[in-house]
Amino acid sequence: MLNAVKIRDGHDNFFTPLRLLFAILVVVGHTFNVALMDAQAEPHVFFHYNFSYLAVNLFFIASGFLVTKSMLYRGNIAEFASARILRIYPALIALVLFTMFVVGPLSTSLPWAEYFTHIDFLKQPFAVLSFVQTDMFLPSIFETNAEQLAGAPLWTLRYEFLAYIGTAIIFSLGFMRKKWMVLAQFIFPSIGWVAAHTFGFYDHIPATLQALLRFGIAYGLGATIFAYRDRLSFHALGIPVMVLLAVLTCKFEIFEVTTNLMLAYFVMWAAYVKVPKLNFLQKLSDVSYGVYIYHWCVMQLVFMWFPNLSVTALLLITLPVTYWLATMSWHFVEKPMLTKKKGFSKFLRFGRKVPNYDAKTVLLD
Repeated sequence: MLNAVKIRDGHDNFFTPLRLLFAILVVVGHTFNVALMDAQAEPHVFFHYNFSYLAVNLFFIASGFLVTKSMLYRGNIAEFASARILRIYPALIALVLFTMFVVGPLSTSLPWAEYFTHIDFLKQPFAVLSFVQTDMFLPSIFETNAEQLAGAPLWTLRYEFLAYIGTAIIFSLGFMRKKWMVLAQFIFPSIGWVAAHTFGFYDHIPATLQALLRFGIAYGLGATIFAYRDRLSFHALGIPVMVLLAVLTCKFEIFEVTTNLMLAYFVMWAAYVKVPKLNFLQKLSDVSYGVYIYHWCVMQLVFMWFPNLSVTALLLITLPVTYWLATMSWHFVEKPMLTKKKGFSKFLRFGRKVPNYDAKTVLLD
């Protein structure tokens, strides 16, 4: 573990268990919000950052790395779009239906006939699947909880999907031909973030733009690491160095950037470190997405039924139930749908042939 770690091709990595860890950290953070009935109750673990904030940034760093890899491996928009759509939407559709037809009826104060005919019930698939409104304000649900919504974590999926679209556009325009072009995807949002805070207009720009800057830094950093992977190595001793760098900049506007650099360094080292005794973790089912999207509605329902639960008790009940639902989602929804990628990409090409693609023409020095 003390040797320098290099990024390897193929699936010999620990991204699957790492993403599960990130999802669990989000669950831990949200448990404080629900159990203490306070949206600001989640404790800070690294200066002003809390569990869920850091975990979501880690997700976007990993996503930037893996999605850029996917785009450049496939080399055509139809195959890329097929993989991305089937990764996001089938599980999300299943979640929306589960929340509407199971969680909602169990948590609403309305008669079921009124609940199932309410406009807020009927509009949910359109609102959530378009990412226009993902909070899932179902009719009269969770009225004794602090928040009456069933889909609090889903808002980040909008930016994940926008990142996919951005990657496809950048590739189509030829802006992955040079490595520095990918590096720019990290540099520009970083400059935007620092400038917005330095000149005091960050709080005055729309929340959507704030989120684009935040996630753009993390996603662009992951993409950059993939572009320069042949030149990079990661060492365990480098982790405290990156932590120190972040700590030393904690009072400056660049702190968001250095914190992401710290997170990225850790996740790349952890993903590719060679620990043969832990290789069994690479075979875990990829349930992180399911854990992320299901945990909130489960937690809200459990707390509505048992409002005196402590943070720890709520977590111990929520986590296994969520993990089971995520496992069912993976085996019966996500994994089967991902086997349809080739057929779906053919459909998206509208009968056109697969375009010629030479991977040697991209990421040139």
